[in-house]
Amino acid sequence: MLKLPAVDVPLLAQALAAFLAEELRASGLSRYVLGLSGGLDSAVVAALAVRGVGPKRILPFALPGPTSSVESTQHAIQVAEQLGLALRLLDLGAPAQVLAQTLGCEGDRLRFGNLMARLRMTALFDQARAESALVLGTSNKSEILLGYCTLFGDQAASVQPLGDVWKTHVYALGEFLGIPQAILRKNPTADLWPGQTDAGELGFDYLEADPILYYHHDQGLGEGELVALGFPQPLVGQVLATYRRNRFKWRPTVIARVSASCVNVDRILPRNPRP
Repeated sequence: MLKLPAVDVPLLAQALAAFLAEELRASGLSRYVLGLSGGLDSAVVAALAVRGVGPKRILPFALPGPTSSVESTQHAIQVAEQLGLALRLLDLGAPAQVLAQTLGCEGDRLRFGNLMARLRMTALFDQARAESALVLGTSNKSEILLGYCTLFGDQAASVQPLGDVWKTHVYALGEFLGIPQAILRKNPTADLWPGQTDAGELGFDYLEADPILYYHHDQGLGEGELVALGFPQPLVGQVLATYRRNRFKWRPTVIARVSASCVNVDRILPRNPRP
C-alpha cells in the first residue's frame, strides 16, 4: 500500500515563513492575529509566523467557549510562552450561549459547533480591525478536502499558510518546529463539545486518509485503482464519499459568471506587486 510522498520539512517551513512575511508586507498592515486553540495546527502556524515576522507582530487569542476543555487553554498558554507571544484571553462562553438561545440551537451539537467556529472568527476579525492586522487561519489541506471546516468560520481567515499542507506533514512540521509533545500526541479536536474528536466525527484518521486523498486528488486515481494498490475498500469508499460530499466548501463564494472577466474565474491576477 502506497504512502504519502515525503516532504523536505526544513524547506517547507522556510517557504511558509517567507510566505507569511510577504503576505503581511503586501497587505500594508502591521501584524497578524490568530486563535491559539491548544491544538497542533494553530501551534504550527504560530511558530511559522514567529519565524516569518517575529513575535512582536503576532497577537494570539485563546477563545474558549462554554464546552471548551481546560487543557486546550493550558496548551495555548504553553505554546504562547514557548514562542514568546503575549496571549490574550477572550471568553466567548456567555455570548455563545446567548446567541444559541436566540437562534434556538442549544440542543443541536452540530449547529452549536458551527456557531462557535463562526463566533471565534468574528472575534478574530474584530480584533484584527482594532489592531490593523490580518487574520491567520489554521486549516490544513486534509481538513479542507474533507470539508472538516466551517464555511465563514475557520475557513474565513485572510491567510491560510497550511491550506496546501497535508495533516501528515503538519505533524512533521510540528516536530521540526519543536511543538510540545503533549500537543503533538493528542487527538485532533475542534473542541466543540466534551470528548469530540476529528476522527470520531469523520470515521477515520487523517494519517489513514492522506495517502488516499493524495493519490485521488493529486494523481487522479479512481476508487478501483486505489483498492488495487492495497488501500482497504471500506476506507477508500468512506474517504472519497466525504471528499465528494463536501466539495462545495472549497469555494466559499460561488460567483455567477455572466461576463468574460469574472473575478477568480477569467481573471487570475498576479498578487503582491512591488511598489
